[in-house]
Amino acid sequence: MLLWWPLSSRPARAGGFTIIEMGVKKTGMMTSIAKPDDLSAVYHNPAGLADQHGTRLHLSSGFSLVHAGIRLRPWPSDEEGRYGSEDFIDTPVGADGYFQGTIKPTKYFGVMPMLVASSDFGWREGPVWAFSVFVPDFIGAFLPEEAPSRYMVVEGYFIAGVSCFSAAWRLPAPLDFLSVGAGLGLLYVRIEGKKWMNVNSLLEYNTDFVISQAGEDYRPFYNLGVTADLPGGVTLGLSFIGGADVTLKGRLDVALAPGAEMDPVLAALHLDLEGRYDMEQKMKVPAGLAAGVNWAIIPELELAFDFRWWFYRVYENQEIYHNIDIQVGGQPFVPNPLVIPKDYDDSWTISLGALGRPFDLPLELLAGCSYDHSPAPSRTKSLDSPTTNLAGFSLGARYTLLDTWRLSLTYYRYWYLKDTVEDSVLDPPQNSEFSGSVDTFSLQAEVLF
Repeated sequence: MLLWWPLSSRPARAGGFTIIEMGVKKTGMMTSIAKPDDLSAVYHNPAGLADQHGTRLHLSSGFSLVHAGIRLRPWPSDEEGRYGSEDFIDTPVGADGYFQGTIKPTKYFGVMPMLVASSDFGWREGPVWAFSVFVPDFIGAFLPEEAPSRYMVVEGYFIAGVSCFSAAWRLPAPLDFLSVGAGLGLLYVRIEGKKWMNVNSLLEYNTDFVISQAGEDYRPFYNLGVTADLPGGVTLGLSFIGGADVTLKGRLDVALAPGAEMDPVLAALHLDLEGRYDMEQKMKVPAGLAAGVNWAIIPELELAFDFRWWFYRVYENQEIYHNIDIQVGGQPFVPNPLVIPKDYDDSWTISLGALGRPFDLPLELLAGCSYDHSPAPSRTKSLDSPTTNLAGFSLGARYTLLDTWRLSLTYYRYWYLKDTVEDSVLDPPQNSEFSGSVDTFSLQAEVLF
């Protein structure tokens, strides 16, 4: 009997293991759609470039620290003959029905670098052009190999990088209250991961294998945006970011786990899974739509509201194709493709922010709060993609030096709202409790030449 559940990964645009954001307004006041006044507009709303004339350079990066804990339930044998966790996991089970102990990442990293250069090439009434390289998602985690979660995930990382050309223009009168912008570029996606797999023969031998996978793909990237300046200091913003069908091509390695011995029954039947195989993993990067409003009540105070919607409904299944050519009774020993149900709903985020200039100094103070709704139904949530609802707040400061440099420091914290899964349909069932928080510090520097 084979228990096979492949590695899974998900673009963490929203409701993910962490939320990756860029730009002082987004990381300092949680809002950036209506009035993104730094070069991170190339990501949030490219129309915000229209008023950033001259030649500019932007450099920023954020760094995340995660504090998370997972409690995992064992799973019994089922009517189809799949054996239960008690057959090969010796971790004690507590009176509450969970494996004893809380599983925590041994290591975690989350970084989000961005480099943008822009110029109007001396045409003060014309468009502003920008070239950017940024990584909206670069996250990874490592879980202890001695924990029962090793059969779901041991380690993995996900990276989504973008290189993009953008342009924005404030329209001439009488439409000069409008700015429009667009970006076109290339999206690079890569995942790597590792987990254990247990194979049990009819004679009740148990053999542990380690599965490692890596895959990557390139896809077009584009986004569109518009802003509208209204009377009373109100600015409206609307932006759209395109989605993509991603096919991650790479390898799938299967090896005996440390200290494991090959099941003699499997060896006699020539069912040794060890080897390096080709793999293609099909998944979805959802499109997103965002709207925002920024209100400059007085010169010393701005308030803002953002609403973002991600069309995760397109992510119904994850499919993994491979060339493992092992047959049992004329049937594939490992199904091809391996289909993992996702059945995601759409995800959304609401954010409120404030920017104040309380002193007679070129200093701005920022604060905000946000709620992010996860796209994943509980029945398909997995430990390698532990999406959950999030709530958070942010603080920040930006200082302008010599009318040329803008330096900023921001901090935000998200809490994973406690999530309990009791109806998992995955193989094996991943019924669990998940909770925690993430702290992110971001540094940014912009210079106007």
